[in-house]
Amino acid sequence: MAKTERLFYTDCYLRDFEARLLAAEPDARGFRVYLDRTAFYPETGGQPADRGTLSGIPVLEVIEEGEAIAHVVGQKPDAAEIVGRIDWARRFDHMQQHTGQHLLSGAFERMGNYKTVSFHLGAEISTLDLDSDRLGRRQIEEAEELANQVVFENREVRIFFKSADEAGQLDLRKPTLREGDVRLVEVPDFDLSACGGTHVNRTGAVGLVLVRKFERMKGVTRVEFLCGNRALKAARSDFALLTESARLFSGALENVPALIGKRAEELRTDLRAREKLVKRVAEYEARELWSAAPEKKGRKIVRQVFAAEDHDEAKMLAHAVAHLPGAVAFIGVKGKPAALFFAQSAGGAADMGSILKQTVAQVGGKGGGARDFAQGGGFDEARLEEALSVAEGLL
Repeated sequence: MAKTERLFYTDCYLRDFEARLLAAEPDARGFRVYLDRTAFYPETGGQPADRGTLSGIPVLEVIEEGEAIAHVVGQKPDAAEIVGRIDWARRFDHMQQHTGQHLLSGAFERMGNYKTVSFHLGAEISTLDLDSDRLGRRQIEEAEELANQVVFENREVRIFFKSADEAGQLDLRKPTLREGDVRLVEVPDFDLSACGGTHVNRTGAVGLVLVRKFERMKGVTRVEFLCGNRALKAARSDFALLTESARLFSGALENVPALIGKRAEELRTDLRAREKLVKRVAEYEARELWSAAPEKKGRKIVRQVFAAEDHDEAKMLAHAVAHLPGAVAFIGVKGKPAALFFAQSAGGAADMGSILKQTVAQVGGKGGGARDFAQGGGFDEARLEEALSVAEGLL
């Protein structure tokens, strides 16, 4: 396929263009249209492809095929002369994010010689990976502040071309392996990179670089960030959430963290008190069930089915029964799926783990455990009574 002239290389702000149709080949989604020139950016270098229309036909995908660019559309254009129109809101958003990434990557390199090893521009967030897993909040904030200082200075963003040999002599943030002419993106006195992506023409158009979070992984630190309108929307959403939290706690915005901490501690205290109460109730109920339970081979067999919402209480009851002498507990819990808890007094003659495995083998599900306690589930609650009968029969 013939080489496609990439209009976005020299004019990232071009929204409409005219081109000549070279070919239209069948594709699973319709056709792959090839033009002599295009302003549509294909998905490459971590940046998603543009969207828009070709003579009114929606562009579904833009694919780089060597020196050619394919535009995937649902129907074949009628005329040889094509009018292309870029989805400008999407394009400008990508320009803000990608230029912001250059600034942030340049900032990390300047303040700590941290290299960017990968970049991804997503539909909602963007990320870059740095070549160290030792960064902390202080380094992240310093880089964020430096990147934003360059944004506020509204520096020019220059795009120009050099031969591969000439580019190799320049102080590029990351060496390039490209041959022929190399496209360079420069923020004077701050960052110089080989890049084929779309960018704003001045740093002020980035609006803001906002780091949302970072995560240290093996050998790298992943930084999640937003720029421009995405940063504005995130800040607005965060403030709305904080305001609503303050309203719910009947406090001031600045007191929300302390109020949440206080409420969390109160909740932990309440949960501990509840657990103690549930345990006491389970012990009382276990003794009642044990007293009324039938005896089989010198053992008291406690067999009970609980509702789905009593799952935790059922498990606690099984343990409570096992603390009584000569006892075996076969406890079932309804739900989707159902659950089983088998337990026996310490030193009992049976093997609860083995009995449970044999039981679920007949009714479905899975599970296992130790000699005195086992649990499982994953089967239809309609077979609960059958499961308990199977288990009792295996004693």
